[in-house]
Amino acid sequence: MASSSIAEIVRRGAANSVSFNTKKTEVMHFSRSKLRTAPAIRLILWRSERARLDHVLTTTSSNEDIRYRQRVTSGHAFDVQTNSLHPARGRNFVYRCFYQEQMPPLQTASKEKSADAFSHWVESLDPLTLVVYSDGSLSSEGAASYGFTIHQNNIPIFDGSGRLGPAEVFDAEATGALEGLKAALDLRESATQNIFICLDNLAAATCLRGTPSEFSQNVFLEFQALTTSHGAIQVRWVPGHSYVPGKEQADKLAKAASSLPEPEGAQPTLAYLRRIARQKPKEAFQAWWSTSAPEQYKRLNLKATTGCPPELPLPRAALHHLLAARSLHGDFAAYHERFDHVNARLICSCGRRKTPDHIFYCRKVPLRHRMRLSPSPNTAVNLAIERDFSKFIDLSKDSAFFGKICPRY
Repeated sequence: MASSSIAEIVRRGAANSVSFNTKKTEVMHFSRSKLRTAPAIRLILWRSERARLDHVLTTTSSNEDIRYRQRVTSGHAFDVQTNSLHPARGRNFVYRCFYQEQMPPLQTASKEKSADAFSHWVESLDPLTLVVYSDGSLSSEGAASYGFTIHQNNIPIFDGSGRLGPAEVFDAEATGALEGLKAALDLRESATQNIFICLDNLAAATCLRGTPSEFSQNVFLEFQALTTSHGAIQVRWVPGHSYVPGKEQADKLAKAASSLPEPEGAQPTLAYLRRIARQKPKEAFQAWWSTSAPEQYKRLNLKATTGCPPELPLPRAALHHLLAARSLHGDFAAYHERFDHVNARLICSCGRRKTPDHIFYCRKVPLRHRMRLSPSPNTAVNLAIERDFSKFIDLSKDSAFFGKICPRY
């Protein structure tokens, strides 16, 4: 339901030339059904140093109240001690409650050690145990698919694969594990026969045996329902690309299934819609920049970004000189002549006209600070102004070019 709502929002936004920021846009689904798993409980105690209780502890009393309290002594009838009303007992302490995971962690060693441990573990299994290897794949064309193979006593006895609709690798991993479990349950001879689901996606394996994520949530809930009703089913993580025979076979099946036709009426998953919602505004921005970028920026091959550019943390004065060299709007002779700046200084102290690239050719810049202009002067200057802007910043700072050699006034 939420996936179809997101698709409708993205479609209407594209039709009206409106892009939604995924960090500020949220689709919430409210249900009256109770949670299947108990929510986590966190107790946080925070004490501020500014919070004082002196004004509460310090009180003022009238003279009559003080005299009355002085008359009520320990022997007075109104003075009843608490320990006389209740039997003496120790103070009750509030113990902190810890919620520990009942299942062991999926990964406890490095990839190489985990692969060796997994191979020894497979050899030690009972011959009747069913081991399901599953994997997910995403082709270069964006086709998501899954594959699984079932081994018994290290011998493959059944396999399967399939193609998903608009989805991501995470969705394919979860679906492959679910379909492999269903096939293993059909092959199961008795309820006590163990079934192990092995996959290389650590995040998907964690969701299969724990709290399901928001992506492919229905797949995880169905998987957990099957494990609860049938029992003797465990999830295990296997390192990827570790040359485990069953894992390699599942990987080949998943990649081969990407050539299958897409299922009819398949709804896009939440992970797919979230990626599209992030990707579409970037593509639209890049398309606009390719047609609307200034010629000077095209010559420098400057790429625009919707995020924070790397040169933005520079000091304000250094950033000013860099942007002036890029845009040609600054303390340059051609710029002052264009806008009829009568009192502007058009000549550098070396005697040449001020230009955006004059810093690289000025004879007053010490040789130890000059930049090597190779493979060609034009290419080196453009790179120093564009991607390798740190060279421009270091040259202007070390030589004090804009402060002493070529000042504004």
